[in-house]
Amino acid sequence: MDYNFDEKLLTSEKSLWDIYLLSRKIGGSKIQNFIVLLVAVLLSVNAFHFESSVGVLLTDVRQWAEIGFSFSVTTLGFLIAGFTIFATLSKPDMMLAMMDHINKETQLPTLKYNFFTFMKVFIFYIVFSVIYLMIILFAQSGGLFSNLFEYVLSCDQLKIASIKIIYIVVGTSFIYLVLLLKGFVFNIYAIVMNFLRWEYVVNKSNK
Repeated sequence: MDYNFDEKLLTSEKSLWDIYLLSRKIGGSKIQNFIVLLVAVLLSVNAFHFESSVGVLLTDVRQWAEIGFSFSVTTLGFLIAGFTIFATLSKPDMMLAMMDHINKETQLPTLKYNFFTFMKVFIFYIVFSVIYLMIILFAQSGGLFSNLFEYVLSCDQLKIASIKIIYIVVGTSFIYLVLLLKGFVFNIYAIVMNFLRWEYVVNKSNK
């Protein structure tokens, strides 16, 4: 079968950063964005209006970081294992045909559009795992971040605002990761159905 794309495009991305830059063309659903925004607003209301004790918020952030690190690392392991099996069983001829087709919404090859949706999940799970780990290692009482806060930020109001913003970011990241997981599961289903449709069309055309 003849293809119209340059074979160099298959290996044009040299790092996860390159993949991330291209994956930004793939936006989340409106419902997903709404849920993430709603959670951020609710956490903001709690941090800036209801909870007056910064110590309570800081304790929550530290506890959430430990929970988030365990959740993200464990889930990432399962996702990578499942994706590896899935990619191994995929048919090369179908994937090359997908590479030859352009997704109209993002102008990406359909193959990369599908795989970037998976890689985007992996990238954000890794990023937030690192953030949680940094909080666990350096944001404890007497830790590096705590001491830097005392040394660099001389204004108490600025310290309080920074802690509240971190509280909102860490809390919102939980729901964002869960929604990414939801999208990952659906994308597995959608691509499996595409594989079956491909087999159906090929078998029908060979009769």
